[in-house]
Amino acid sequence: MTNDDEAPPQEVFFRLSGTGNGIWEINRPQKVILDLVKRNIFHGELLDIGCGIADNIIYIAKHVNNIRITAIDMVEKAIEVARQKAEENQVNIQFEVVNMLDDVLKTNLKENSYDIILDSATFHVFTNEDRQQYVKNLRKLIKPNGIYIQIVCSEKESRPTRPRRIKRADLYELFSEENGWKIESIEDTIYEATPDCPLGTDFQSYLSFIRKIV
Repeated sequence: MTNDDEAPPQEVFFRLSGTGNGIWEINRPQKVILDLVKRNIFHGELLDIGCGIADNIIYIAKHVNNIRITAIDMVEKAIEVARQKAEENQVNIQFEVVNMLDDVLKTNLKENSYDIILDSATFHVFTNEDRQQYVKNLRKLIKPNGIYIQIVCSEKESRPTRPRRIKRADLYELFSEENGWKIESIEDTIYEATPDCPLGTDFQSYLSFIRKIV
């Protein structure tokens, strides 16, 4: 595992999420999400982890049929804004305040119940230790043969970004077949930030499709 174990403090997200001041709150879906919808990736029971103010998941709800959506975030303010936006867009999404580093089976989330779990820029905020707990919780929630879709800032990003730049080698170590996963593909993509982000608006990222195996 990489020695670069720095991660932004959770205080940052509690202070900024839902206020419009976070560089991740672009008030529209990420372009990578539009592409995933065009590729007909989403179906069945979908869980969006770290949904924030819900621009991604609202777009999915409006453009994908026959899908049941749960969206979670650890910041209550973000979920409040998300619920309001979903109501304005007349889409049916179950929102919950959940921290994925806690015991997820003590929440309203369902064990072994999600066909797809979407993670748009959540995994890259964790320390090495927190990653282990996060991945354990993923396995508790996703169905056997389900797909975990991960969007993270990648090692190809040369600017000194605050989120960790995730290495392919780390992904293959964490999501190995010995750990009950199979990485089906890792693609290059872009994660967008707000126009006032001092480091730019387009960050080199990875889009990974990772299957839970029995």
